[in-house]
Amino acid sequence: MMGANLATTNQEKDLGVIVDSSLKTSMQCAAAVKKANRMLGIIKKGIENKMDNILLPLYKSIVRPHLEYRVQLWSHLKKDILALEKVQRRATKMIRGLERVPYEERLKRLGLFSLEKRRLRGDIIEVYKIMSGVEEVNKEKLFTCSHNRRTRGHPMKLMGSRFKTNKRKFFFTQRTVNLWNSLPEEVVKARTITGFKRELDKFMEVKSINGY
Repeated sequence: MMGANLATTNQEKDLGVIVDSSLKTSMQCAAAVKKANRMLGIIKKGIENKMDNILLPLYKSIVRPHLEYRVQLWSHLKKDILALEKVQRRATKMIRGLERVPYEERLKRLGLFSLEKRRLRGDIIEVYKIMSGVEEVNKEKLFTCSHNRRTRGHPMKLMGSRFKTNKRKFFFTQRTVNLWNSLPEEVVKARTITGFKRELDKFMEVKSINGY
């Protein structure tokens, strides 16, 4: 109506992602965790056979997607990362025979990465697509190549830029630099996306996520 006052809000949903007035996305994380836990509850009550061949496909298809919906735009605060991981911990612990097995061992037996590693994996695959020309974008506008040849590593290293805020720190073009630079030459020079994924998975299986 003409002359009506518009309501004010401290949060907004854009493309399904909730952002508050300070540009933080913890509300989005809380909503994702709530939806995922609700689905886990349905599975726990409705599925009697809790073997891995039953529960694992259900987790991947109707639980994990809630935790990863447009996750590249959010989930950068440590408390949010831990909240998301807690859901996968709960899901893998529901599987018969793994109730008392440590989380890292459960992941290994089930052929899973932690959710944090999955996010990093997705980021680095996107960097490979950009750097190898698979994605039709101007890579010079996104990344600055390093011309320092005195350090070890592959010849396609990137340079990070300086930042004053965490918002800038967690930009895609910032958070991917260290991991990309740490990859072996045979990984970044893979000829196909399939080959890159295969070599990247081998690398990530043996490397700790700390420090990336």
